[in-house]
Amino acid sequence: MKKILKNESGSVILMVAALLVCLISLASSVSLLGIVSWDTTKVDYAHDAVQEELFMRTESTRTHMIMEQNADMVIPPRKIKMTQEGRKTIYKVSNKKEIVHVTLFMGLPTQQAVSIQTLIEAEKCDRRRFKSPVKRFSEKLVKSKSLAEYQYFTNSEKSENEDGGFEAGLVKFWGPDVLWGPVHSNDDIWIQCAGGGTNNGWPTFHAMVTTAKILRKHPGGTHLEDSGAPMDQIFLGGYAEGGDGDGINPIVYNPTADLIRNNGMWIGEDTAEIVYVKINGSSFEYMNGDIVLSDVEEFDVYSWFPHNAGVVQAVIAAGGNWYEDSDLIYTNHVPVYDTVWTDGGTIALNNQSVFVDDAQLWIEGEVEGAMTFGCSDTIFIVGDITYENTIPDEPPDDPLNPNETDFFGLVSEKKVIIKYKHKDPLDGTLQIDNCNGIMLYGAYAAIGIGDVNIYGDMACHHDGIFTFEYQHPHGSTPDFIAPSPYYPHNDTLYDYVDLHKYIFPINQYIPTNILGFNLHGDGPQNNGTCGYPYESPGYINSFPNNNSSNYVVPYGTDYPWYNPVWPESSDDIVFERGVITVFGAIGQTRRGFVHRSGHDPYNHPNDHEWDLAAYHFDGRHDGLGDGTGYDKDYHYDNRFLYIQPPDYPEIYEDMGGAKLTAFEKKAWVYKSPSEWNK
Repeated sequence: MKKILKNESGSVILMVAALLVCLISLASSVSLLGIVSWDTTKVDYAHDAVQEELFMRTESTRTHMIMEQNADMVIPPRKIKMTQEGRKTIYKVSNKKEIVHVTLFMGLPTQQAVSIQTLIEAEKCDRRRFKSPVKRFSEKLVKSKSLAEYQYFTNSEKSENEDGGFEAGLVKFWGPDVLWGPVHSNDDIWIQCAGGGTNNGWPTFHAMVTTAKILRKHPGGTHLEDSGAPMDQIFLGGYAEGGDGDGINPIVYNPTADLIRNNGMWIGEDTAEIVYVKINGSSFEYMNGDIVLSDVEEFDVYSWFPHNAGVVQAVIAAGGNWYEDSDLIYTNHVPVYDTVWTDGGTIALNNQSVFVDDAQLWIEGEVEGAMTFGCSDTIFIVGDITYENTIPDEPPDDPLNPNETDFFGLVSEKKVIIKYKHKDPLDGTLQIDNCNGIMLYGAYAAIGIGDVNIYGDMACHHDGIFTFEYQHPHGSTPDFIAPSPYYPHNDTLYDYVDLHKYIFPINQYIPTNILGFNLHGDGPQNNGTCGYPYESPGYINSFPNNNSSNYVVPYGTDYPWYNPVWPESSDDIVFERGVITVFGAIGQTRRGFVHRSGHDPYNHPNDHEWDLAAYHFDGRHDGLGDGTGYDKDYHYDNRFLYIQPPDYPEIYEDMGGAKLTAFEKKAWVYKSPSEWNK
């Protein structure tokens, strides 16, 4: 050792060797530290990946529920701080959404969905403070479930007459009913073998029928499966029940027109009580109707009054004058109203909704594009509603010739009613087309719910129904021209004749000898109903009857202005009005009548009284024996499984009392974070 120390060269070599050992040790230490650091970072990044994965899944549920509460809400970003021993991280969550069309249906990119895109980034909060390269980006596609996804949906199968008891509320499907699309009810569905049709008296359902309760046979209420009914001939598309073990859950029925109210274009003047809309392709013109009191007229009521020109001429030829040879027994004071129309203009639409508030909506026309009309009041359909790009009576979802553009929705917060006859305010012509069938394309919803706190047991009459106007027809005396009984017997207009024959409004406090002149009806005579042109022979032959103590009362008539074109002879009334042909969907709170027999005791009590407030509509009106109204020919528009009209009401499914979201998850995929800004 001493030799080495004394050897200067050996010292240098040793020092160099020592230095090399130190450098190697240092390099090894640095390398080991780097390996350890890299392993720690990898663990950190792996932790970020797992944590972001968990956050991504919870974020999916969060954004889903935000969409449920407010589909238009901008989903706010948020930051989540995670602190662990030796590790602090902030995870930044960003969201955005857009309307997209996905998949293919009949060759069309028609499935409308909402794309919810979520990006999650991590930032380290230790003294280094840097962004982690680990990111997660996902896209979730959700689609709302709407009333339009059922061709025929009812919350209650009972009619608006449910307050009159079980029989009064009962409505059933019968022979003439043919439905081609999916049907659902939250209530028992009643089936009757009657009424003709093409299926040996049974109704025909071509698609799936579901009920949250069971199928029942009328009469009796037997479970349809156990009644011997030919189930495979009635339900060609199958059926399932909730009350019989099939597990069909009710739909949570609480639809609103809020989307239309919030997103739609509002039309109609503040004073308008009717808004009349005529759709012309991708635009519509409309009129505002103000109902004004034009006069309060006096109508002298006589103990005898002629009802047609022939009777007038016969009395005059016999030397009679009913103004002098009969008694003035009463004077009616009747307010007369008129509708004043003003032009609202023409408006173009492009994938929009329109809302009418505090006024009825009357609507018809040919639709081009996507549009929905909503109304806070009752909607009257005054004519066909068709698609410009579909030949009438052809399906819009025909795979060989699909309609790619036209979608229509109609939503009433009260009722949807097919109008009887009316005058077109645009040209003043009498419109009678609805009396020879009506064709309706689109989705229709009557979502009114009667307030029990206001109406009590009568709330059922205020629920939303899809139905038709003038269900209880009776004849009334039309205006006519005939000679005056006074010389020189000039031609005279005899108008509002029934107001000269009957006391109106009905007054129970009048003397007994004229009590029978209160407005009333009687049993069917002419065309299976009461009223003009039939008149009691006893009444006709009672002239002259002035100073009589025992008047013969007139036979009976229609209620003034109950018929939209009152007064109308029963010879001109259209009882059977053809077929309602639907290519689309109908949703309603409770089952609305589209055909009436005219025999039901609830609306036609034996006292033959007119009391519209109690829904009593005089004596029977069975037309020529078949009643009045429409047959059904309901076809589904399968495009509504993929696209709904703008802002159409949503529905919810119920699982054991739990309300589920209206948005269905259609897809959820991870994507490259680089696509976030595309």
